[in-house]
Amino acid sequence: MRLSGVGGGLLALLALLFVGLLVAVAFYTEAVSPKELATWTFPFLGTLLGAILAFKYQGINEAMRREELRAGAINRAILVLVSQAHYLTTVQAELSKGKDSWHQISNLRAFPSPPSSHARQRAEDLTFLVERGDAHLIVEVEASQRRYDDCILHLNIRNDLLFEIVHPMAARAGIMGKPITMEQFKQALGEMHFARWETAATNVYQAIPATLEAMPKVAVKLRDAGKKWFPRRKFIEGIDLPVA
Repeated sequence: MRLSGVGGGLLALLALLFVGLLVAVAFYTEAVSPKELATWTFPFLGTLLGAILAFKYQGINEAMRREELRAGAINRAILVLVSQAHYLTTVQAELSKGKDSWHQISNLRAFPSPPSSHARQRAEDLTFLVERGDAHLIVEVEASQRRYDDCILHLNIRNDLLFEIVHPMAARAGIMGKPITMEQFKQALGEMHFARWETAATNVYQAIPATLEAMPKVAVKLRDAGKKWFPRRKFIEGIDLPVA
C-alpha cells in the first residue's frame, strides 16, 4: 500500500513538472497560443489523473485481498483446532467411563483413526504474524499439531496391540468377554505384553486430556490476534469445547 502511494505521487510530480516545463517554454517562446496549450494540456491532465486513480485503486484492492487471505488463514487455523478437538472429545468421553486404573487399562475399546482427509495445520500460512509481533502464535499452533499427532500415534499403538496381541491371546486363554482380575489378564498376556499394553493405555489417558485443555486456549489467542489486526473481519466464535 505504501509503495503504491509513493509510486503514484512520484508519477504525478514528474508529469506536473513536464507540463509546467511545456507551459513555460510555450509562454516565453510564444510557440503555442494559450488556447492551443489548454486544448491538449487538460486532456493530458485528465488522463494522468485517471491513471493515478487506477494505480491507487489497484493498490487498495491488493491490500484488501492480502487482508482477506490473512484473516482466512487465522480462521482456518481456528477451524482445524476445533475439528481436531471435537474428535479427541469423543475419545475423552470413553476415557471418563473407566472406574479405576484397571478398568481403564482393560476395558477401553479400539477407536477408529480420523479420516486421512482430516484437516492439519498449515503454519506457513501464518508467517505474516512474525512481522506483526505475534510469532509465538505460530509456535503454539505447531505445538498443538504435534500434540494432536502424538495423541493419534498413542491411539494407533494401542489399537494395534489390541488387535494383534490382546484379542488373540485372550481368546487362546479362554477369557475373552469374561470378567477377570488384573492378575488373570497379566497371566494371559505375559509380563512383557502386559507392560506394553499398560504403557499404551496410560499414554492415551495422559496425552488426550492435556491436548484438549490446550487447544481452546490457542484458538482464543488466534481469534484475539485476528480481531486486533483485522478489526473489519469476522472470526470463528464459540470455540470453548466441552470435555467429558
